[in-house]
Amino acid sequence: MLDTLLQLVPIFVYLAIGILVREQGLADRSHGDFLLRFVFFVTLPLLILTTVSSITFTPERAILPLLNIVVNLLCYGAALLLLKPRQLPAAVAGSVAVGTLIINNAFMFPFVLAIYGEEGFADSILWDFGNAIMTATFTYAVALKHGGMHGNGKVMLMRIVKSPLVWSLTASVVLSLTQTPIPPLAMGVIKPLGQMTAPLILVALGIFTTLKIHQPALAAKIVAIRMVFGLVCGLALATLLGLDGTMFKVVVLCSAAPIGFMALAFSSLAKLDTDLTSSAVSLSILVGIFWVPLLVMIIDAL
Repeated sequence: MLDTLLQLVPIFVYLAIGILVREQGLADRSHGDFLLRFVFFVTLPLLILTTVSSITFTPERAILPLLNIVVNLLCYGAALLLLKPRQLPAAVAGSVAVGTLIINNAFMFPFVLAIYGEEGFADSILWDFGNAIMTATFTYAVALKHGGMHGNGKVMLMRIVKSPLVWSLTASVVLSLTQTPIPPLAMGVIKPLGQMTAPLILVALGIFTTLKIHQPALAAKIVAIRMVFGLVCGLALATLLGLDGTMFKVVVLCSAAPIGFMALAFSSLAKLDTDLTSSAVSLSILVGIFWVPLLVMIIDAL
């Protein structure tokens, strides 16, 4: 347990740096937005390319994206049960639904890298591929439906096709299956950039973290569905399928991830209750700062 805690120290240091620069007036949400965009378009795709390309694919790994989709849909079902007896405005109901459908795997990457290394990170990336598909299709459609808007299937498809994460994952899978190594010169350039991913994500999360919570009771229920019920679903599926080792730990841990930042983007786009969504996202991040390290220690002790 002590070794696990020591591995988590850098995570809390990077988070503290983000909070500190915000409190000192050196950064605001726009700077956090820039860091997350830089990660999404530059460092994370390169990290995926340098790690996933070196793994050996198995039938178990191929099922990881599907497991993510199943966990998301189960959480969405729980949200529908929460909403059924309530007469909530469509915008509020939409925020509840979207908040339970999007997993913030970016939050989990630093923990997975710190504890489970590149093998665990590769599994978490494949797991996140299911989340990316859901976010760009079903979740997007749910947001637009609750906002009284009509989604465009072609637009949603293009969002997937243009995603740098999809391109890097596709290239990585091709390199892995063909056993083609990345040239040493290219690796020397892209690997250091990829290794910046975890620190940049954590600094950005520190900048975004806020204690101002709108509709705390409802926000807490959204977080409970996403992080606690999600954990139960992930644990049940991993056990049922007989997963073991690092793959079992990654599935269980990532099923308990906070709410993804895309929930806020969708709430804004579809004119849902952005205050509620922002509160739920912030609350989930605050909970995750303590919840995820605790889960890491519990899972490692199993």
